[in-house]
Amino acid sequence: MEVNIRSRQTSKPAQYIVKECRKVLDSGLEHNLHIFVNSVEFIAKVIDMAKLTPEQVKVVCSVSGDNSENNQRKLGREYPIGQPSDPVRKINFYTSTCFEGCDLYDENGVTFIVSDGNKSHTLLDISTLFTQICGRLRDSKYKGEIVHVYSTTKYSREVTLDEFVASTKKVLAEAVDYAKEINSLSETAREKTLSKIKYINEQYVRIEDNRLVVDKNLANMDIVNFKICRHIYRTYVNLTDELKKNGYTITRHTFSEIMEKIENKANARVTFKDLFDEYHRLKTTKPFFSLESHEDLCAQIAVKYPLVKQAYDELGTDKVQALKYHVSNIKRELMKRQPAPTEYKIVKMINATFAKLTPIAKSKVKAELQRIYDDLGIKQRAKAADLNK
Repeated sequence: MEVNIRSRQTSKPAQYIVKECRKVLDSGLEHNLHIFVNSVEFIAKVIDMAKLTPEQVKVVCSVSGDNSENNQRKLGREYPIGQPSDPVRKINFYTSTCFEGCDLYDENGVTFIVSDGNKSHTLLDISTLFTQICGRLRDSKYKGEIVHVYSTTKYSREVTLDEFVASTKKVLAEAVDYAKEINSLSETAREKTLSKIKYINEQYVRIEDNRLVVDKNLANMDIVNFKICRHIYRTYVNLTDELKKNGYTITRHTFSEIMEKIENKANARVTFKDLFDEYHRLKTTKPFFSLESHEDLCAQIAVKYPLVKQAYDELGTDKVQALKYHVSNIKRELMKRQPAPTEYKIVKMINATFAKLTPIAKSKVKAELQRIYDDLGIKQRAKAADLNK
């Protein structure tokens, strides 16, 4: 079936998941979150930050060997490691132990996939693991929608994927030639030669039964890991292209860097254009799964930046775009439309246009006044002396 990806890029994936958990719990929504992330540390961090109780959470992770004790220690004894078949909770976490061959049943289940760019083991190969996870929730009425929360990696952009593949193939070919040369020695000579080598300082080569063996799978793994860490998750564009290439539909990009800035930084520097475009997007799109209230987000913008709301309500998007998002021009246009005497409008526009206690050339006074007159439709030639009025 076709799967729609709701892409959410954020510099702080854990904080984003915390907010989604609290929305479900605090608003009494019917949705149960099924969060796939290959990091027990990440899960423990979200549980702590979101103040989740043991009754609200199910965690399924590895219990093989030493993993059981280590993972339980990270989670804390009050959060026992569960099984996929355990009863569904409001918040359900799964590590890679459940990425494949595991059936989950929850009619109200919503799938979240988390890829933290700072933790390479949480990044997923779109062509394999991503597809496996998409099919885990068997009977959910939301199974055609996946929320992908991710942050881009910070790896150097100097080496391209093609360059890395070419370099890896060259190293692999050199390893093959080296192994071939050593293995062509007689049994006695080869044994003496290898016994004097404390370790093989060649990539992808190991000693086995007194011969050198080249492991091409290691080279392939290097290429895959490079592709995932340094290519797919390096930028949003790369990630989107990779998803589309593997048959997914990106139906809406819900990432809002603007909201993240104004929510987390009191003095965030954002442009009027970015604020207005974000306000327009929130007003004209529907929230996904009702987990995020667009009206609440609009209200946040309106409180901190009232001009955005006023321009949207009174001028509309087309007019604001026609004014090229220029704040002064927008304020002039809003003033023109006020039901007030012309003299009042002139005074208000002068107040917004001219600097106070600063010498102004007569030519500039006349030019700015003429603009005000023209904007207000006043058929009059401006003179510097008009300021005396």
